[in-house]
Amino acid sequence: MIIYDNEGISIDEYENILDDSVFSLIDDLLAIPDEVEEVQIAEENAFVFMQDNALYHKAATIMEFLEENRVLVIQ
Repeated sequence: MIIYDNEGISIDEYENILDDSVFSLIDDLLAIPDEVEEVQIAEENAFVFMQDNALYHKAATIMEFLEENRVLVIQ
């Protein structure tokens, strides 16, 4: 969890947080350990991202960014 003060963050900062934190976490979860011989592939929508209706969450650039990265969003 990342907490910001009452002034909030910009759309660009939010996109950076998603890219640096959320997507890197997903990459870590999906990483295949070297010693594994067989893997099960997750479905495209295996992860669901939930966010509230803050203005920067609903911004067109953020929604496009999430769609480009095939992130299913619940608002």
